[in-house]
Amino acid sequence: MPDFFYDISAYSLAIYFGLIAITAVLLGIFVVKPLLRILIGTGPEFNQTISYATSGFSLFYGLLLGLLTVAAYQNSERVKASIMAEATTLGSLYADMKSYPEPLRSEMQAMLRDYVLFTIYKDWPAHRKGEVMDGGFNRTGAMRQRLASFEPKTKGQEILHTEVISAFQNFAGARQRRLTGTITEIPTVLWYAVLVGAAINVLLLVLFRIRLAQQFALGAITTVFLGVILAVIVTLDKPLRGESGLDPNPLVLLWERTMIWDEPLN
Repeated sequence: MPDFFYDISAYSLAIYFGLIAITAVLLGIFVVKPLLRILIGTGPEFNQTISYATSGFSLFYGLLLGLLTVAAYQNSERVKASIMAEATTLGSLYADMKSYPEPLRSEMQAMLRDYVLFTIYKDWPAHRKGEVMDGGFNRTGAMRQRLASFEPKTKGQEILHTEVISAFQNFAGARQRRLTGTITEIPTVLWYAVLVGAAINVLLLVLFRIRLAQQFALGAITTVFLGVILAVIVTLDKPLRGESGLDPNPLVLLWERTMIWDEPLN
């Protein structure tokens, strides 16, 4: 799908797709149908033949749309789970830092707060455009190096530091899974199949020999629903892209409930 589709809200996208569907039905009835009737003709069993073709096509096309919808939803849920995991591990790391001696405690807590603010206010707007900023990688690397420089002096510190290193690895993994949301998408070849199938669906609907008002109503209802389904798939296709992308709510909650209280007043 073209990138500009992802910059449109889900509600507006559904309306646009519905209008496109109705326009396609009108063009099919008044332009395509007369031409095809000249080419293929009609007969007493014409509607029955079209009905057989429509039922077979609808089965396979409906299966394709259903699978794509489920796949897009699962991709979105996986990215959402990674955002939650990232925020959870960051909260655990921030709490564990209180058990470290100074100056590591203050330095790491400040770095964690800086990372969360950067992710919310810098990285996320870039995600909306399908981009990833280098600042997140740099901050993660700096925190890893600072933790690696600490040398435990007691058995308790050694146990704590081992757990913190493990939690940091979990955080880095969750962060990487979250970043994949900027490139997660349905393959282009499948979109071609969906669009070709939508065109065939409209074509089969307008070929029926029935009254004009009935044909328009039947075609409009069916294709508008098809347009809504396509809008849902587009919205879920790239989980972090555009206005309808996932929000950084878990990170915002972490900042507002935990981290903001330790931010120094200027």
